[in-house]
Amino acid sequence: MSKFITGKDLESAVYDIIWEAESQLLIVSPFIKLDNYFKELFDRHEKNPKIHLILVFGKNEKAVKRSMSEADFDYFKKFPNVSIIYVPNLHAKYYGNEQQGVITSINLYDYSFKNNIEFGVFAQQSILDRFKSSADNEAWNECMHIAHQGEVVFIKRPVFETKKVIISFGKNYVHSDVLFDSTDKFYGQAKSRKEENKKLEDFPEEIELGSKNETRPQRAEEEVQQQGFCIRSGKKIKFNPKQPMSKEAWKIWNEYGNEDFPEKYCHKTGNPSNGKTSMRNPIL
Repeated sequence: MSKFITGKDLESAVYDIIWEAESQLLIVSPFIKLDNYFKELFDRHEKNPKIHLILVFGKNEKAVKRSMSEADFDYFKKFPNVSIIYVPNLHAKYYGNEQQGVITSINLYDYSFKNNIEFGVFAQQSILDRFKSSADNEAWNECMHIAHQGEVVFIKRPVFETKKVIISFGKNYVHSDVLFDSTDKFYGQAKSRKEENKKLEDFPEEIELGSKNETRPQRAEEEVQQQGFCIRSGKKIKFNPKQPMSKEAWKIWNEYGNEDFPEKYCHKTGNPSNGKTSMRNPIL
């Protein structure tokens, strides 16, 4: 059930969302500036590789440091499982974990929490509620869609070692690897490079010890085709094998995230696939 909150109730809701996260912590805020209290909240997850911290920030294309300082950026780099994404036209704000979420006007900015009048709509739900229709679920899915469409700035993923025992299987956390870091591009420490922007789906959720972490290369001619088809609805969309669904279909698929779920159409031709295509293999 959703409720309108403001003042101390809004502050407490955001603090609880950060502090109580267990598997996912999604923060969408154009401006990010941390004081010591915020850092104390985030530090709770500093050594927990099971929590995927997703930060989406934006604005100030010509001076990104106005949206998030390099010092705060470096602070977030220490977390074992973190994705930082830049969206230049971002204005929305959302804070959520696997059980709570708040759609709000407030940035993750210490001044805003201390001085501004801000509003929000808060929702708390069980894991099963994630599969029901609600404003918070729609907000979560929309924010995840924004994250997947934005430009990746930094990716760090946990490395696990699989342990086989007599009764069951398990995995031990070993360390974390930085898979991508374009901080220098955003903070003016290197000359501007013309290269393809990386997306969130270009990177794995975790790494198995001993595996190669290279992303599969794409043939250049695959990008020549301009028009593709949604593998679930057959609707005409931009050709992009990494995102072969329409926005509406992707939101439904993202509730489960099964990359091998059989779909109906070929992304390249639009022909019926009879279940032979999927998010992992969108082209016949």
